[in-house]
Formats: sequence, C-alpha cells, structure tokens
Amino acid sequence: MNKIIKQKLDVIIDSEVVVSKKENSYKSIETIERLYGVDLPLDYKEFLLEYGGCFVKENRMYQPIEATPVTPEDGFDSIGGFYGISNSAYNIESIIQTYKGTLGNIVMPIADADGGDLICIGLKDKYRGKIYYWYHENETTDEGGKEYYYLIANSFEEFISKFSFHERKKNVNLDDIELFLDEDLLKD
Repeated sequence: MNKIIKQKLDVIIDSEVVVSKKENSYKSIETIERLYGVDLPLDYKEFLLEYGGCFVKENRMYQPIEATPVTPEDGFDSIGGFYGISNSAYNIESIIQTYKGTLGNIVMPIADADGGDLICIGLKDKYRGKIYYWYHENETTDEGGKEYYYLIANSFEEFISKFSFHERKKNVNLDDIELFLDEDLLKD
C-alpha cells in the first residue's frame, strides 16, 4: 500500500472503534471477485486486507468531484465507516448481498454514507476503479437515463487523499430559539 495513503488512513481511521476481522481474508476477497466476475482494484484490495471494516473519525470529511443532492453548502461529505471482511454488521459480503440486486455488477458498496446512501467502487467499463456516491432515494437511473451515481474520486487512493479535518459551522439564529420556563422555577 502506498506509504502516503497508509499515513492518511492512520489519521482518519478511528482506532478506538475496532471491528473484528474474519479469518482468511484472501478467501473472502476471492469470493467477492467471483461473485462479480472481476478483479478488485489493487489499492482497494490492499485496504480490505489491512483496514477493512473500520470507522472514520468525527470531522474527517472529503470533497467530492461531483456534489450530490445531499452535499452541504460547505462542499464536504462524510462517511460513517468502511465495510470490510469482518464478523459484524459491517461485513462487506452481507452488504453486497443486500444491494447487488439494486446496484447490479457495475459498482460495489464499500462504505456507508449519511442517510442510508452508499459509497461504491466501480467494477467495470468506464466505472472501473472510480469511487461513487449512490443516492439511495432513487434506483441507479431514471427513465431518461440520468444516473444517480455521483463521482467522488478517480481511484480509491484519490478518495482517501481527499479526506481532511473539517468542522461544520453550526449557524444558530437566536430569533429561532424559544425558551419555556416552568412556573415553579419562576417562583424561587
């Protein structure tokens, strides 16, 4: 794995939240590749073997190439965690089985995004190796052929390199705040 990407992962991965790994990770990767009839991109395979099934630290976000319908005004999106070869709810094999009927063989889910959306890696043709955001409110395309995949990065390594510390500003309008005081409290 690229040394710079490994250093970046060490900064963004929350090492305090550990997801137990399954034995024989290579066999799981072979199963996934057989299921899709592809070889997974090498940078992603290396990630699965070393980090898969991990959570991202709070306030570590990325800026996608294409904004999604849910990208905030500040342009930064976030993820909860990466699916991996694990014995938990983040087991990539069970996630694949859940979404394969909807996503088909073009992309494969690799991480969860806010609100039930997915981060996916492209597997075939023009999608191969690229990272996409799938907006789950729709299927993969509409009647006119518009796709609901939004390009995040041109490779897995580029995706990881896009992460940085970003704290969302919370704009509070004081006119929107209402206070209700208990009458008993006012008697004292």
